[in-house]
Amino acid sequence: MKIVGKTDIGLHRDSNQDAFRIMALGPGAGFAVVCDGMGGENGGERASSIAKKAITQAMEESFSEDLTEEKIKPILLRALYSANSNIYRIASEHPELSGMGTTAVLTFLFRQKAFCATVGDSRIYLFSKDAGLCQLSKDHSRVQDLLDRGEITPEEAKNHSDRNKLTRAVGINESLEIDFFDAELLSGERLLLCSDGLTSCVEDEEIGEILSQYSLEEAAETLIHRANDRGGYDNITVVIVEG
Repeated sequence: MKIVGKTDIGLHRDSNQDAFRIMALGPGAGFAVVCDGMGGENGGERASSIAKKAITQAMEESFSEDLTEEKIKPILLRALYSANSNIYRIASEHPELSGMGTTAVLTFLFRQKAFCATVGDSRIYLFSKDAGLCQLSKDHSRVQDLLDRGEITPEEAKNHSDRNKLTRAVGINESLEIDFFDAELLSGERLLLCSDGLTSCVEDEEIGEILSQYSLEEAAETLIHRANDRGGYDNITVVIVEG
C-alpha cells in the first residue's frame, strides 16, 4: 500500500486553513485525515490544526498490534469526538475564535480495507479502472440537502448561493454526528481524500482521468495544478492511497 498527500494555498487565500496527516501505525496499518477549517482566517487555520493534532494523538494511542476490525469504528469515532471537544472548548475559552470549526475525512487503512469516518463537505472517493471514480462520502451541506429533496438539480448545485454552507462540522457544537463506512481497497485501486478546494474547481470525470493516468505523486501534483488552473479559489488538499 502506497500513500501521498499534498496541500496548496490556492490563488486567492492569505493562509492555508486546510490540514492533513498521513501516518503508518504498524504492518499493513495506517491512517490519513484531511481537514478544511472554517471560522475566519485565524479560526479556520486553528480549528483544522487542533483537529489534526487531536486525531493523530487518538489514533496513535488507540492502535495496538492485536487490533481487530470490530475495534476500528470506535477508534475513529473517539478520534473525531476528541477533535470536536478540543475545538469547542478552545472556542468557548477565546471569544475571538467563536464559531470556528472544520470538516474532517478520516480513513484507517487495515488489511486492504479502508474504514472511513466523515464530517462536512470534504470528500472520499474510490477509483478503480473498471468502475471509474465513485464518491463514497456524502456532503453534509445545505446544497446536498436540497439535492436530496429534489429541489435543485446537480447543475444548479454547482453555483448555488448556499454551496458553502455546512450542516455538520467538527467543533461547532458539543455533540457531533459522524458518517461511517468501509470499503475494500484492492490492488491497483486508489482512495482519494480531498478538500472542496479541489472538487469546487475540478469535475469528478476529470479527477478520475487524472487518477487513471498518473503515478501517485504526479496525480497529486496534477490535481492541485488543475484546481489552480481553474481559478484556485480555495485551499486545495489531496491525499491518495493506492492498494
